[in-house]
Amino acid sequence: MSRVDVDAASSTSPAPEPSADGRARRWDTHRATRRDELTRAARRAVHHGGPDLSMDEIATAIGTSKSIVYRYFRDRSGLQAAVGEAVLRDLGAALAEATRGAADPGETVHAMVEVYLAMISTSPAVYQFVTRAGDVGDADAPMRTLADDAAALLVPELEQVLLDSGREGALAHMWAAGVIGFVRGAAEVWLAERASDGALGSPRPASEDGSPDPALVTLADTITSWICLGTGATPSSVP
Repeated sequence: MSRVDVDAASSTSPAPEPSADGRARRWDTHRATRRDELTRAARRAVHHGGPDLSMDEIATAIGTSKSIVYRYFRDRSGLQAAVGEAVLRDLGAALAEATRGAADPGETVHAMVEVYLAMISTSPAVYQFVTRAGDVGDADAPMRTLADDAAALLVPELEQVLLDSGREGALAHMWAAGVIGFVRGAAEVWLAERASDGALGSPRPASEDGSPDPALVTLADTITSWICLGTGATPSSVP
């Protein structure tokens, strides 16, 4: 067969069938994309409708059926976990950015507290929905993962503080976990008090220069003082 014949034969040969692996990868990609879309839509629905929305109500709010939701999430706790993971990614990125320029452990703690308070006050319904996905003691719960990630940001600086004072640096992990637990506990009490006072909702707008809500900064100052100065700190008045 001539060169021309070979080329002609090649050009008319049917394209090979996609491999099973290729089809599976495309399906997995499609499924992951659709799951992310449903997660974002459910997060918006909970933000506007509250943490007690039923699965039927969530499905209606996002414009699909409950059977479709269950196709991508095994049950309500599966959807809660997925929303929690999305919140965790956003909050983790915000925490890392906020603490990047901190000059000392106190500034790191303050930045973390401020970001955390802004998150839970901006969307308290989503926060409550997420924290119901599992106890903080559950290693797979979103809040357990968040606590671990936030503590990891503190460990290097706290370890240096310990070493500089002649103490064991390995204790930094325990210290960091305690700080994060304190912050979460104080923030949730504040959130509950705001709810009982009817003050929940969007925080006061940031100023034109982009600075955060003064009430959040004041509370962040207070919590940071309690953590860094202990019982010698005088609580500030928090609006």
